[in-house]
Amino acid sequence: MPHTCPFCGGTCLRTLSPASSDHTYRLCAACGAGHIDPMPADPTGWYTRDYFVDGGARAGYLDYDADARWHRRTATLRLRRLEERLDLEATTPRRLVDVGTATGHLLDVATDMGWSATGIETSRWAADRARARGHLVHDDLTAVPDEPLGAVTFFQSLEHLPDPAAALRRAADLLAPGGVVLCETWDLGSRTARLAGNRWQQLSPPSVLWLFTRPAMDHLARQAGLQLVSWHRSPKLVSLATVLGQSIPATNRGTAARAARTVGQRVPIPYPLDDLVTTALVKPRTP
Repeated sequence: MPHTCPFCGGTCLRTLSPASSDHTYRLCAACGAGHIDPMPADPTGWYTRDYFVDGGARAGYLDYDADARWHRRTATLRLRRLEERLDLEATTPRRLVDVGTATGHLLDVATDMGWSATGIETSRWAADRARARGHLVHDDLTAVPDEPLGAVTFFQSLEHLPDPAAALRRAADLLAPGGVVLCETWDLGSRTARLAGNRWQQLSPPSVLWLFTRPAMDHLARQAGLQLVSWHRSPKLVSLATVLGQSIPATNRGTAARAARTVGQRVPIPYPLDDLVTTALVKPRTP
């Protein structure tokens, strides 16, 4: 029986099936987006300490906070792009919500740059670490007060949310006119994804629930009352340790983590592929 795309209502005809998984990604013939099947019973229960330390999950982290300097340098690049390329007017509120803030490194940088920054994080372990550094962190966008925001950011988090369409609608409701949503996601339509097929690294069930394309993001934006104004490769720095760790099977990651921390944590690598993109969505100033 054909499956229907949750985003655009198109028919899902193709599948991608990563090895060693009971999950499949069903791909829409219309917008190109993918969604996991079956949907995990507890999509947010995956993000325990093990996800952030010692790479306990596929595509988890060897030691998330050990890369703090690179997270903060990447956050600086992201926020400069927000401020410089999107031409935020002086009247736009300098209030920002970061969805999927993890342990709060982007909140650190945003605060230093003069933003009033709040985080959203479903991982209790990560949220507690961000709160310990003085940040306000909620577990859901619905908990954010209805005060106009200048920006809402989803940096590699939208694909992990049970309902990304609802999250974008809520973000749009919170934005002041002219405010911006920045979404950094993996691009299923990229050359890297097409060439890799079932071996694409970002096919990572059960944590990655959705796979996006530009047409899919445009459709979601319009549903939320937003306008897609740019789609471009993302600037990101990762440590050599992280690259090495995610290239090694999860069963061997304890050993890899110990070696990588002593060798690769100090070596930054610009993310080299074309499958990581940032989408800018703007709330129109006039209806």
